[in-house]
Amino acid sequence: MRAQALHRPVLASVSLPASQCWVPVAAFAAGRRLGAFRTMWARPSEGFALVGLGTAHTISVRSHHPFQRAREECLCLFDGAVLQGPEARGVGPLLLGGFRFDTAAPRSALWAAFPDGLLVLPRFLLTSKGEERWITANVLMDPQSEPGATAQRIAEEARSLGMLTLPEGEPPPVLQQEEHPQRPEWFRWVGEALQAIEADELTKVVLARTMGLSAQGGFSPEALLRRLTTAYPKCSIFAIDTGSSCFLGATPEALAYLEKGTITLSCLAGTAPRGTTPQEDDALGAALLSSPKELREHAYVVDAVLDRLNGFSQDLRWNSTPEVVRLANIQHLATFFKGCLKEPHHILQIIESLHPTPAVGGVPTQGALEAIRRLEGDRGWYGGPVGWLDQAGDGEFNVAIRSALVTDDKATLFAGSGIVQGSDAGQEFQETQLKFRSLLRVFQEG
Repeated sequence: MRAQALHRPVLASVSLPASQCWVPVAAFAAGRRLGAFRTMWARPSEGFALVGLGTAHTISVRSHHPFQRAREECLCLFDGAVLQGPEARGVGPLLLGGFRFDTAAPRSALWAAFPDGLLVLPRFLLTSKGEERWITANVLMDPQSEPGATAQRIAEEARSLGMLTLPEGEPPPVLQQEEHPQRPEWFRWVGEALQAIEADELTKVVLARTMGLSAQGGFSPEALLRRLTTAYPKCSIFAIDTGSSCFLGATPEALAYLEKGTITLSCLAGTAPRGTTPQEDDALGAALLSSPKELREHAYVVDAVLDRLNGFSQDLRWNSTPEVVRLANIQHLATFFKGCLKEPHHILQIIESLHPTPAVGGVPTQGALEAIRRLEGDRGWYGGPVGWLDQAGDGEFNVAIRSALVTDDKATLFAGSGIVQGSDAGQEFQETQLKFRSLLRVFQEG
């Protein structure tokens, strides 16, 4: 056995076609039976979903260099691994998780369950790709492990999972708590940011607000995910449930998608509401495309992404004029990038270079981060990278926006707005309210 030969634990992973059809959110709910860590990543419009149940191995990082540390541990985990299954994207031993927005920020008790970086190899990974369904079982075999007994134990665990039926029902009554900062303090924050911009200390900074909710009887992450999947099928739906807290959301912004040397990503900056009629919708989109302030905010993000990607990629292509991307109640200016890597790179190396983009941080990066720390404190994982990666170093991570942290009967929602020259504090306040509504609807609607 390889573990005995190497005198250390070795990953064994087996992927097989699933014998039953399953719904991603129902599979996520089944993870409750393991009483352990569970994750979900889905792009509903593409029929792609990953659900991780239980824990075979955890990479938990507390470091000012979490991407480097996590990558080193990933390489160690996969070194010498015994893998059985197809060479297909999204199938096999995948690590799912994410990273904190700013490791230098003071820590908040709200995010106690989420370290600087957390990637988990699930005990069981369920993969949905169109009509295909796969189940992957992962286990670390140490030199003393008995393969036959281990295989029998894993088979019994897999049979015990089953798929839960999700009750429809009405959501519990939601009580809205105090927002932070409220309007007067927000005006002060924006005023400070504009003064720094006027003094050429900053060019852009993204400031974020929080909204607290409570529900008698508690929130159901499964119900929230089901509503997110229905409401935002073109977004990436994610959930990271540590057992004590669940961070979930529907993010439209791809930080990095890497497959066999090809990288794609998007940047969103510049926001407008949706109209109540097609004509009003078109007018709002046209105004967004012609707004000097919104175009300037968007250009800062595009320039930064191009600068950082040029070190990795060649034949880089992007739309030179922003497009309007429309979601359920909001529309954004968007630029999409695609290129080929000059040489092999792990996705965590690329993310380390890209994060944070000016879409969630600012320009210059360090000055913006200092301003965010001073005004907001700890954002936790809001605005950080969330996603998954495989043994080849490929994978995908999105920016954790349109997100909420749920703990029993409490939920904290997050919404940010980019401050540049010409920003109006009242309009930026309304933008955060618009973004809050994207999530409020899934907390309040059945």
